[in-house]
Amino acid sequence: MGKDIVVFDVKSTGLEGRQEEIVEFEALRIHNGLIQATCHFLVRHESTGLQEEELNVASSLVEHRQEILDFFEDAILVGHQMSFHLSSLEKTLNVYFRQSFWDTLELARIFFPTAHHYQLSFLAEKLSLPLGDESMQHRSESNAWLTWKLFEACWNKGLEFDLSFFDQAKPLLEGWDGRGFIDELHREITRSFPDRQIRTDLVLAPGAEGLFVRTQSPAVSVPNSIDWVVDCFAPGGILERSLPGFESRPGQVKMAKLIADGLSSSRHVVVEAGTGTGKSFAYLIPCLWSAKKTGQKVVIATHTIPLQEQLQKKDIPILEKVLPFPFRVAILKGKGNYCCLKKWQGCLSNPKEIPRTEYRLAFLSILVWLRETLTGDLQELSKVPGLLKSWPSLSADNEMCIPGRCSKAGVCFLLRARKKAEEADLLIVNHSLLFSDLKTDYNVLPEYHQLVIDEAHQMYQTALQHLGSDLSLDSVTRSIDSIYRLTGPCFYATIKQRLGSLTQIVPSVPWETFEKKLEDIPELCPMVVEQAKELFQLLSTILGTKRTFRFVASHSTKTWWEGLNVQIENLVGRINAVASVLESLISPFNGEDADEVEELKYVLSGHQRELQGFIDTLVIVRNVNNPQQVTWLEQNSRLYLKTSPIEVSDILKEKIFSRLDTVILTSATLSISNSFQYFLQDVGLPLTTTTTAQVDSPFDYDQQMRLFVVKKGFKQQNSDYEKAMELSKFIVEVAERMNGRTLVLFTAHKLLNETYALLHQKLARIGIETLAQGVHGERSTMIEAFKRNPRSVLLGANSFWEGIDIPGDTLSCVILVKLPFWPPSLPLIEARSEYISFQGRDPFQELLLPEAVIRFKQGFGRLIRSRKDRGIVILLDDRVIDKYYGRYFLSSLPIRTHIRGENALVLGKIEEWNLGELDREL
Repeated sequence: MGKDIVVFDVKSTGLEGRQEEIVEFEALRIHNGLIQATCHFLVRHESTGLQEEELNVASSLVEHRQEILDFFEDAILVGHQMSFHLSSLEKTLNVYFRQSFWDTLELARIFFPTAHHYQLSFLAEKLSLPLGDESMQHRSESNAWLTWKLFEACWNKGLEFDLSFFDQAKPLLEGWDGRGFIDELHREITRSFPDRQIRTDLVLAPGAEGLFVRTQSPAVSVPNSIDWVVDCFAPGGILERSLPGFESRPGQVKMAKLIADGLSSSRHVVVEAGTGTGKSFAYLIPCLWSAKKTGQKVVIATHTIPLQEQLQKKDIPILEKVLPFPFRVAILKGKGNYCCLKKWQGCLSNPKEIPRTEYRLAFLSILVWLRETLTGDLQELSKVPGLLKSWPSLSADNEMCIPGRCSKAGVCFLLRARKKAEEADLLIVNHSLLFSDLKTDYNVLPEYHQLVIDEAHQMYQTALQHLGSDLSLDSVTRSIDSIYRLTGPCFYATIKQRLGSLTQIVPSVPWETFEKKLEDIPELCPMVVEQAKELFQLLSTILGTKRTFRFVASHSTKTWWEGLNVQIENLVGRINAVASVLESLISPFNGEDADEVEELKYVLSGHQRELQGFIDTLVIVRNVNNPQQVTWLEQNSRLYLKTSPIEVSDILKEKIFSRLDTVILTSATLSISNSFQYFLQDVGLPLTTTTTAQVDSPFDYDQQMRLFVVKKGFKQQNSDYEKAMELSKFIVEVAERMNGRTLVLFTAHKLLNETYALLHQKLARIGIETLAQGVHGERSTMIEAFKRNPRSVLLGANSFWEGIDIPGDTLSCVILVKLPFWPPSLPLIEARSEYISFQGRDPFQELLLPEAVIRFKQGFGRLIRSRKDRGIVILLDDRVIDKYYGRYFLSSLPIRTHIRGENALVLGKIEEWNLGELDREL
């Protein structure tokens, strides 16, 4: 690159009540890849923590204004999170820099689209960036260096691209400050690599082409006896011989034998396996053995993406090296997870359809990713701004998609995943896809007769979600837009364009009649959207400022009820009118089997199914007298109208347990006070004929941790603000003693937000960072930030109570703010409680308490994740010792003792624990 660049970094401080100020400045001036000059200033400030000799050279940055301006002159400015650094510098120096600037955060998101985290330190480790020398003692110095090295990594990767990349990227660059970087890269390739090829077709990773080449597995002998499975885990077995550090665990041996027995004898098995059991291997090896021995596929369903990723990327590769027979494993996800290459080409052909600059940067990252991915799976991509909002326009979840007849069938990611699923011995899915298969009468997954459900404590909740339905204005609008809209691709426009060729290809179809009926669509579709808007406007009025609102029988006397029924009736009528037109469009095709006709019938049927789904949901909404169904409004990012069955145990029994030979259900949290009765009753399994077992964790909880219950932790009558005041003070006391390293689990977002507002500045004054759900990005980003800076306190609500795995010293304290009872006013909880009461049973004992105990066990389990982990759990809800039901919580934990007392006593015990830990280390 012929132009000079200046890479710079500033460190700012924002103390309570003060405007943020720059305390460090570092800049590197670079020409042709070599540093020509450096510029470094430390600024006198009480927060810098400078040594005495450094303070002698510190000064006001404004005094160096001209030096910085001269240093920046005629150069392109480069920084990481450029808008922040540049605005801070401009504000401090009272200047406006007019030259071009490039942000390495944006460049890294484009050129390394699967990095997932874009902090400089993380990228330096992931990309193996060369570190600076030991003379760089200040953060701004090392950050400026790493920014330069990251810039080089993006440049060097870009130099490898084919020239078609730049042709495809060009329409996406408009209005983006980093456009000059891509242009410079293009010029450099053209100059240095004149023979670089230009491809006009899709450019994909080499392995993504020729997807349907089948490899034959050699015939091998598979051990016939269950004893072989057990021996794998025994002392001196195949795992211990092959894996350094592997130790035979009695619990893992017991679990593997139970599962192998269940698979061999066609029995259902429920196993609660404590943390550290090694349950993944304990079910993977028996499942692989059974699949190879019988030739029948086994399906494994997990709830969380991290566990799917662990099985695919960590556990399976190990077993491929260890087991004495080859096997095939595939992962299959819902259609919406896969990129549709036909849609992608359509976007490239019509870039004006891509709105807003941030969406275009997301498309640039996809442009790079498609040259690397073998799966086309959304989960590989970093969730850069605009990605999730633009993904529906690219995903394979499309009723108009006919994979087998698509021009991209040979390289289709969805078809490739489905073919691998068909051929696999072991298929890994998630709970959502499993229940989608049930809902569509087994049209999603290939045939199987044996199933493992991991994280099975989530099974009932997932069943409720997927066996119900929801409706939003957005979903109706999107569906209608796919049939007809004024601008952009849609069914109507596509068919109008193809009518001429279709008339010639299939002359026997009365296309004139077809076209006449087709012309009803432009009039009817806008009427559906108009009516849907009216309905959701009324629903919004009914909901008011509440987050949820449940429809019940008594509402039939409300003044708005009749209006709601009229609105629903009108919308159903208008949807039916469109569906009728679609049906009339299919009727001329009777007896025709030409490919083009079959394709049209497929597309039309897909639209009909979607519209019928809307009608079914709306019909259910009007029937508020069904005691087995609940309907409610819920406001999230948009307003949803939701319906769900209240009980799904009979459905699960019919569609899973009665149909399959063997179902293995496992989790770390299934029992309550050593009883499986609640779980078995929930999912529809009989207590007498189902094999159940508890496998204890190999961890010594009484040695590795302490449980403290704070008496009078909260006065329940206090306001949320008063609770937040008390809580923030206590968290500061704990965090100071634990040196950060603390996870605080809330049951309500409102209290979390109020606590964060009072807490983060207090912790900042003692050098501890605060990370809060809803403030600092998505969950995975927050967890990664916590891992990288253990001097942190992480505040999380519902989704943080499980699925978080932070072994080692990074997490040494978990604070549980309250016992995690679901609010009884939640529509589904309220309806289920009423249904249980109607049957003469106790909803607290059979629903609210069991659910809370399971979640409590999950939250408690965040602390100890390995034999080496040590730390403390603090419960601030003394109902666990004051109320009769507290014994269910305590007796369900793997620890035998706890310490109870008021704040001062607990804080003193924490100090004793820390001293004991220090003595242990010495």
